[in-house]
Amino acid sequence: MIQAIMLILASASTEYKPIDISAASSLTFAYTEEMLAEQPIKDTQSTPLSVSSSVWGNEGTWRWGLQAGYAWDLKNSENTIGDFGVEFEYFVANNLSLDMGFSGISVDQEGKNTRGFNATLQLRWHCITEDRWSFFLECGAGLLQTSNKVPYNGSTFNFTPRAGLGFTFDIGDQARWMIGAKVYHISNANTHSSNPGLDSVMVWTGISFPF
Repeated sequence: MIQAIMLILASASTEYKPIDISAASSLTFAYTEEMLAEQPIKDTQSTPLSVSSSVWGNEGTWRWGLQAGYAWDLKNSENTIGDFGVEFEYFVANNLSLDMGFSGISVDQEGKNTRGFNATLQLRWHCITEDRWSFFLECGAGLLQTSNKVPYNGSTFNFTPRAGLGFTFDIGDQARWMIGAKVYHISNANTHSSNPGLDSVMVWTGISFPF
């Protein structure tokens, strides 16, 4: 009997040790932070966005294109002009290009019809630009040499000042479809004994490509 009581007392005196929750939590957090520290963090804002130097309308870029136009004399409907050629554009500033054109022309007129070559230089300002289109104003002048006089009572060498407006439209791969209208003047600036001149309205279209 005494031995049984002694066993019960010995069992009751065993110390109960609860689980240290705070220590376990600290150990878990420390392990988690160590794992996160080993994984590199990607900086999504540190990579700069590259911009292509050939983006349409950027200063310092070159383009070339093919153009065709048709004009009719405001005074005499029998006088018409067909024009087809190539143009080179250099953007001297954003949305402002200096354009050099070389074209062959065909003049159907009162008197002898004629053919010739026209070299031009002009400025084209895209004053309204959107993501996929632009509106522009343009003005310039050129030198025209023909096989017969233009008009029939004028001269074979003439100047060709012009001014107009138009639109460009993005058609993919940085190509642009262009349409426009302009006042097209032909005269010899009194460098000949006769200077009747022609005043025409030309409508034209073309496609422009990057170099």
